[in-house]
Amino acid sequence: MTAIADPLAADDKKKKPAHPPDRTRESIETIVFVVVLVLLLKLFVTEAFVIPTGSMAETLYGYQKIVTCPKCGFEYPVNSNDEVEGAQIGNGQRQPAFMTGATCPNCRYTVHFQKQFDANGNLVAVDSPSNRTGDRVLVLKPIYHLKEPNRGDVVVFKYPKSPQERFIAQNYIKRAMAFGGETLAILHGDLYVTRKLEYRADAVGPDGFPLYRRPENPLDLWEVEYMYKNNQQAVDLFNKSRADQFPDGKSGFEIVRKGVDQLLADRRIVWDNDKQPKELAGKALPRWYAPAGSEPQWSADNSALPMTFTHSGDTLGWVRYRHLIFPWDHPETANTEEPQLIDNMLGYNSEISQTVDPRNGGEMAPHSGGYEKEWVGDLILECEAVLGNNAEIVLELSKGLNRFQATFANGVVKLSSTGPGAREFASRPCKVKASGTYKLRFANVDARLQVWVDNHHIDFGAEGDYLPGSTVPADSNANPWTKENDIDAPASIGAKGDASVRAIKLHRDIFYTEGPSGAYIYYVQPGHYMCMGDNSAQSSDSRMWGAVPERLMLGQAVFVFWPSWLTPPNRIGLIK
Repeated sequence: MTAIADPLAADDKKKKPAHPPDRTRESIETIVFVVVLVLLLKLFVTEAFVIPTGSMAETLYGYQKIVTCPKCGFEYPVNSNDEVEGAQIGNGQRQPAFMTGATCPNCRYTVHFQKQFDANGNLVAVDSPSNRTGDRVLVLKPIYHLKEPNRGDVVVFKYPKSPQERFIAQNYIKRAMAFGGETLAILHGDLYVTRKLEYRADAVGPDGFPLYRRPENPLDLWEVEYMYKNNQQAVDLFNKSRADQFPDGKSGFEIVRKGVDQLLADRRIVWDNDKQPKELAGKALPRWYAPAGSEPQWSADNSALPMTFTHSGDTLGWVRYRHLIFPWDHPETANTEEPQLIDNMLGYNSEISQTVDPRNGGEMAPHSGGYEKEWVGDLILECEAVLGNNAEIVLELSKGLNRFQATFANGVVKLSSTGPGAREFASRPCKVKASGTYKLRFANVDARLQVWVDNHHIDFGAEGDYLPGSTVPADSNANPWTKENDIDAPASIGAKGDASVRAIKLHRDIFYTEGPSGAYIYYVQPGHYMCMGDNSAQSSDSRMWGAVPERLMLGQAVFVFWPSWLTPPNRIGLIK
C-alpha cells in the first residue's frame, strides 16, 4: 500500500528557522521612541519648571526651610533664597548668607537659630532646618491649550526686561490678573478693573503735550511708563465708582472676585486655635473668649488656653476673637496688651539673615519694608461644630461698618448682615439638620459671602455679593476700618441650644499692596498681561516693571509634581 505524503509536513520542511529576537535593537528603538516622545511633549505640549523665588508664596514655594515654631508647634515655610543663592549687597552682587531666625505667623514668636563661628569670628554654619528646593511645576504651552489664560490663572513667562541673562532664561511665574485693554486699580488689598477707558494716541493735555505717549518701537509697549499709572481720567473714573460703592455693570470700575479654588489656595493663617503656646497659660488673655455676661451660656474646656467652647440655653450667645500679639520680649506686659488690627504679615517673608562674614553686613532684618503692616478685612473662619437637636450655629465676620453672618439651622444656611443697610441675602438648603458634627467654613472675600459644609461649597452665586464700598466709613481715606468691628470683634461664633465648637481657624485673604511708588491704577496695553505674585508685599511683578507681552508667554502652570525627597508629598497636586 502506497503512503500518501502529508503536504503540511512538506511545508514545514521548507520553512526557515526563525531568528532569535534582537534584544539590543529593541531596547535602542524603545529608548529612541521615548526620547522623541519626551522632546515632542516638551516642544509642543508641556514642560517642567523649577520655582526659585518666593513671589508666589505661599501658593507656590521657592527655596525654603520648613520651620516648626518651638512655642506653639505651628509649621510654616520661610524663604531661604538668600542662603541658597546669596543675598543682594548692591551693584547686582550677592554675598553668601545664612538664615538665622524667623517669625511664626501664628503666635508671632521669633526663633533664633544657633550660630557657629570659626576662630576668626566668621560665621560658618547655623543650626537651622535644611533647605528645600522650590516647587517643580508642569506648564501647558499655549499651542496645546489654544486659549488665553483666565483671570487668576498661574502663568510662566520670560521676564520682559531681560528674557535671558548669561545665556540663562529668566522665567517668571505669577498670576494673570488683568488683560489688554483693561485698567486695573488696587484699593485696600482688593483689585478693581474696567474696560471703559480709552487712551488715544492723539489726546493732548492743557500744555499741548501728548497725554499717552507711545514708544518708537511697538515691542517696548510692555514698559511700565506705558501703563500710564494714575493718569487723570482713570483716577476720575475710579473716584466716581468709589463714590457709587463700585456697583457691577455700571460702566465703571468693578471688583475682581476670585473663583472658589483660588480663594482656598490664597488663604493665609491668622490664628489656629489648636496651636496655642502652653507658655501663655496664665500670662496672656486667650484670643478666643466669651465676653463678660455670656459665661453662663458658654463654658470652655480650659479657661487659660480654651480650645473647645460649649453652649447651652435658648438665648443666642457669642464667643469672639481678638487679635492679641503676645510681647515675647516683654512677657510681663502681656495682660496690658490691647487687641490689634489683623494685618498681612506672612511667615514666609520673616527670615532673618546674616552674611558669611559678619564684618561685611552683619545681621539683616526681616523683609517687611512696611508693606506687611496693612489691615486685612477679607477673612475666612472655620470650625467644627457639634450640635444637639434644634441647635443653631452662627459664623460672623466683620468688615468696616458691617458684620456679616452665616446662620445654620434646620437644614438651611442663611446669609445676612448687621449695621448700615442691614439685610438678608439669601438662603440655601444644607446638611446641617439635626444633632451631629459638621465642619463649617464662612468666607467674606472680595465683597462676596461664601459657605462650605464638610468641605462642600454651597453656591450662592451673585446673591452672596454686596457693594464693596458699602462697608467703608465716610473717613475711609484715613481709616477704612472701625474699632467696634475690626478690632473688638473681627470674627465671632454664636449659638443657640446645645452646641460646642472646636478646631477653630481664622485665615485671611491675599492683600494686594499698592507698591513703593504709591501708584495704584495701571493700564494694560492690548496684547499684554498684568501679572502679579501672590506674595504681593515681596513680589517683583507688573506693578514695578511693566506688563508681559503675549509673545513672551510660555504657558499655564497646572501641576506641582514630586521631584525628590526634598519636596513634601502634600505639595503635589493641581495648582489653584
